[in-house]
Amino acid sequence: MSHRLVVLQGPSAAGKSTLQAKLGLPRIVTWTSRSPREGEAHGREYYFGSPDQLRGMYASGELLEITEYQGNVYGTSMASVVAAIQDATPYSVVLDASGARKVKERFRDQVLLVGVYAEKDQCARRLAERGLPQEEQERRLAGYEEEVRHLFGCDLIIPNRDQQLDQAAYFIEAIGISLTEPWD
Repeated sequence: MSHRLVVLQGPSAAGKSTLQAKLGLPRIVTWTSRSPREGEAHGREYYFGSPDQLRGMYASGELLEITEYQGNVYGTSMASVVAAIQDATPYSVVLDASGARKVKERFRDQVLLVGVYAEKDQCARRLAERGLPQEEQERRLAGYEEEVRHLFGCDLIIPNRDQQLDQAAYFIEAIGISLTEPWD
């Protein structure tokens, strides 16, 4: 069975979204209750809704999974995952460890679970470079060790260290090509 969905997971600032962009696959847009950041648009980066709206969607089965992170609720639409699994083109999505596990349990071999790893000091520096407030940086790094432990449940782990960014990008691009181009 071929993989229809690539799920990327890993610690905050490990480079999941950067590698997702390099993957070259269409991505599933997830839901969040946080406010849009400057330049974000509803339906492009995220679908934006209230915490109660997302919890209601989960209770009614519209969301496959929800999680609370940094005081906000995040979730993944069941319909979008099912559509991606049924589409001829593979898709990708970035999820936390809990969401990734639920998608993998539900869709098993149709999902390629990719862990993205970077060392804690590199994640800290990347968060600082984003200009996030110090308390938010600390909150995001607080779960680093737990996120790293969850990487061992992935189908493969890509190290995304500063000195190896080109190698990580090359590897993820090769995955994208292998999922979209026929083997002769």
